[in-house]
Amino acid sequence: MPLWLKYLHMRKILLLILILVFLFFSASFFINLFKPQIILNKSITIEKGTSIAKIGNILEEKGIIRSAPIFITITKILKKEQKLHYGRFHFSGKYTLFRVFRMLSRAEIVLNPVTIPEGFTFYKIANMLTEISLVDYSKFIRLAKDTTFIYSLNIKTKNLEGFLFPDTYYIPYFADEEYIIKMMVDNFFSKWQTVHPKTMEFDSLYNTVILASIIEKEAIFDDERSLIASVYKNRLTNRMRLQADPTVAYALELSGKTRKKIYYEDLKINSIYNTYKHFGLPPTPICNPGIKSIIAALKPENTNYFFFFAGKNSRHIFSSTYTEHLKKLNRI
Repeated sequence: MPLWLKYLHMRKILLLILILVFLFFSASFFINLFKPQIILNKSITIEKGTSIAKIGNILEEKGIIRSAPIFITITKILKKEQKLHYGRFHFSGKYTLFRVFRMLSRAEIVLNPVTIPEGFTFYKIANMLTEISLVDYSKFIRLAKDTTFIYSLNIKTKNLEGFLFPDTYYIPYFADEEYIIKMMVDNFFSKWQTVHPKTMEFDSLYNTVILASIIEKEAIFDDERSLIASVYKNRLTNRMRLQADPTVAYALELSGKTRKKIYYEDLKINSIYNTYKHFGLPPTPICNPGIKSIIAALKPENTNYFFFFAGKNSRHIFSSTYTEHLKKLNRI
């Protein structure tokens, strides 16, 4: 074979190889762009100021993208460097490179859904959040009692009992104790505005929350909340002791004792929260009430009831006089 023919043959082979290499990288490029891959529960943290190259390496190391160089190239071509956010991101499902871009550019950071039940004290809330590693118990309690911090929230009380609104919260991964408490307090005032948009003096607001907290601990059925509120309103108006078992339970809890049922001996506890001994409302709320109890405290039924007790089916039985109350008790 002549030398020139060999040279031409080699050039064809080399060209073919180059074409194959080009096709390979083109295929790889488009696979990275358009073919989704399944990612199961992987989280990454991108610190503020992290370079595009480092972000690409983090994503590749975690198996979220197939190629860091392609990620970097596309980022620069699309001019997305300034659109990528820092934070903690969670990936679970099918992801193309474009979906990864969307997540990082929309700041779809990790949120922890947490439901705070109605009627929890701030001690129980602190314990619950500590168990799921969102707060430090001691720091949360300290803030909930820190009057300087509390006053900064426009609340003039000794602690935040009653103002940590029970609800479902989506807490970002970076939230600390102060951030979470502010979320709950802001939510309280937001909810309060929906049921009482008119301005109310803080002392009146606080008394309403205190009463709502007692209703929250007494009521099982929603349709009884306003009736329970009417009993306490009538007692307060007529200078009678509230004699509310939940306030005694709270006093016992503060002293380190927990009761599912209050006994006669418990009623003797020496505490300012014992409404069997002291007139009027207790000095603070005894839990964090939900919106239905707050509405009941704001708008109690107009009744002549002064007494009630829980029957066998947990329904409350109401009476206007003590004699009537005793008769109904004796029928149970």
